[in-house]
Amino acid sequence: MQLPNLLIIGAAKAGTTTLYDLLIGHKKVYMSFVKEPMFFSRDAYFQRGLQWYAQTFFANSEAYPVRGEATPHYLYWAEKVAPRIRESMPDAPIKFIVILRDPVERAYSWYWNMIKEGEEDLSFEDALAREPERLESNDGDLRSKGSMIFGYQKGGMYARQIKEFLKVFPRESFHFLLQDDLRSPQSEALTSLYGFLGFPANLVGDALAKRNPSTLPYSRTLQGWLRSQSRVKETAKRLLPFRFRYSLKKYLTDRNTRTFAYPEMNVHTRVELRGKFATEIAELQALLGRDLSHWLSSGDKSSD
Repeated sequence: MQLPNLLIIGAAKAGTTTLYDLLIGHKKVYMSFVKEPMFFSRDAYFQRGLQWYAQTFFANSEAYPVRGEATPHYLYWAEKVAPRIRESMPDAPIKFIVILRDPVERAYSWYWNMIKEGEEDLSFEDALAREPERLESNDGDLRSKGSMIFGYQKGGMYARQIKEFLKVFPRESFHFLLQDDLRSPQSEALTSLYGFLGFPANLVGDALAKRNPSTLPYSRTLQGWLRSQSRVKETAKRLLPFRFRYSLKKYLTDRNTRTFAYPEMNVHTRVELRGKFATEIAELQALLGRDLSHWLSSGDKSSD
């Protein structure tokens, strides 16, 4: 079986799409045609076994020294995913890329992503207030699906998530980036990243372009249908190949979305969130050995 030896595990809305797009264009890298296979986080997929995973996402990849995928759900569900990866591929020399973003800005970006997906109808402030209750009442379903719905603050608890991976994998298997690194001169970010992967950086452009911008659907009804279960879709699963179904869904989703610059976060909400994340950020600073003091100030307010 040709299994991945590189996993971009998160965080969501921190730049994983940019990294995926960057690596998929490298001649020595094979990235799965689905950016987020979710194999190790979604129970129904994991139960299909490694053979299905390899054949579905990494067929004909044997000529590539680096084979990877990018599923942000893996970091979010670290306590479940990290042991699964280790137990499934106990002898594989797997490398992990972790890219992180100011957790306050990430929470707000994820909220607007949930609006786009038709999964949220509360205000950001109400969604934050009800997050613990919603996560607890839906825990079984969310855990089984490996879903990050409602995880606005939970998704930014990076230190505790990373520690779950470090329990079962050595520190040298990880390369940590900040979303801010993608805004610095390309050579600095790529030299470090490609060095971690074991080959020299090549020229792929003048800058690391921001990918996966904020969008909203033209039709929330269509968006909801594309994400929901139905008899028609269950029948299609039995008749149509996975790759065809994925490509069709992606095409319809892309056609139904428009770019959107969401409004700035309420200043009082921002201050309150910074206070809630302060301890987590301090712990992450010590864990990564990087100065994250800028995450405790105003932070980046760009919409992505």
